[in-house]
Amino acid sequence: MAKVNKGCLASAAWYELPEDTREDILAFLPLECLCRSRSVCKEWNALFSSTKFITNKWAEAPPNKKPWLVLCKENNQRGGWVNCSRYCFFTRTWKNCISLSFLPRGDEKIQYFGSAQGLFLVDIPQGRNTVCNPLTQAFLQLPPMSSIKILMTRGIVSWKADTQETYKVVAVGLSPSNDALQVEIYDSSEKSWGVVRYLPETVDKFDLSQGIIFCDGFFYWIILDREAGMGVLGFSILEGTSTFTPFPELANDNAIWPKLLICGSRILLSGGVGPRRVWSMSMSMYTMFEIMEVVLWEFQNDSSSCSWKEISRMPPSLCEVFQRTSFHSFECVGVEDCVCFTAYQCMDFAVYNLKEETWSWLPTIDAGDGYPRLMAFKPRPDMKGPVWEGYFAF
Repeated sequence: MAKVNKGCLASAAWYELPEDTREDILAFLPLECLCRSRSVCKEWNALFSSTKFITNKWAEAPPNKKPWLVLCKENNQRGGWVNCSRYCFFTRTWKNCISLSFLPRGDEKIQYFGSAQGLFLVDIPQGRNTVCNPLTQAFLQLPPMSSIKILMTRGIVSWKADTQETYKVVAVGLSPSNDALQVEIYDSSEKSWGVVRYLPETVDKFDLSQGIIFCDGFFYWIILDREAGMGVLGFSILEGTSTFTPFPELANDNAIWPKLLICGSRILLSGGVGPRRVWSMSMSMYTMFEIMEVVLWEFQNDSSSCSWKEISRMPPSLCEVFQRTSFHSFECVGVEDCVCFTAYQCMDFAVYNLKEETWSWLPTIDAGDGYPRLMAFKPRPDMKGPVWEGYFAF
């Protein structure tokens, strides 16, 4: 009697399953296994490169549903680049598995400006506004902007045009004609930039260092309005109209170190609150901001007005950990229903869960020296551009 190959039996049993069931099983593969499994056969290669499978099955499976928390460490030295680390909320582990070393950069460092659709928006030497997928190692340098001469801030947002998944890059900067602030938007489906509209003249052009966030067709940005003070500008990407919401009032003349973030469809303002300390050294006076507590507010937008509602404060026991490592500033980012905090030279991450209304710690990570940059990143191994070429890096 001929000997039966167990591998053949297993293969036959696999293909006896309905196609939809096979896809449901494969959707539980972690990213590293998914990328390596493309070489198993042509069928799997096509399936794992399919936007329909990635978005409808794989990205909705419990291990892959929540975006990663990505930590990048930057320093001020030429070529001083540290690879990104990512935290998976499903496995509750850190991994050092995101690298942009494939980008041409010479001895210059890469600057990050956000992520969407599984893509990073970065600057590389001779490549301002470069969009890349770290999984496929594909990248695209966008054409020069048509009208902005001095770039103030920018960001990337996913967009749907009919049934097609696209993205937009929103840039804010000074126009060459009259030094007015204007918005210029790159549309990936049209592969070109277009000028939308000028921002209000009262927006201060010299206090625009923070990044922008996106929600429901608007982008939001912390600004200084010369008439209304510090607050948040909301700008409609399609209509070109804007609104302004001032910061919440603080007691005891305290100052605020503000960070704007998005958690799902909720817009939050995270504020490090405390006094400004004035001290002297060598006949000069200096002002330093000392954070005493961290407060979270949620943006309230009704038909008549916009305002902020306080939803939580970081417990003193968590604040003390950050204060021991020089808590004069901090970084935070929203990852779906979680707000994640860290500080310079700190290996700890505090997390506020919006659904459970609880504070906790993530596992510590030693990611090296440098200032932390945080992002929420949803892996998309299917995302490539019409003129890109690349391969899977895992």
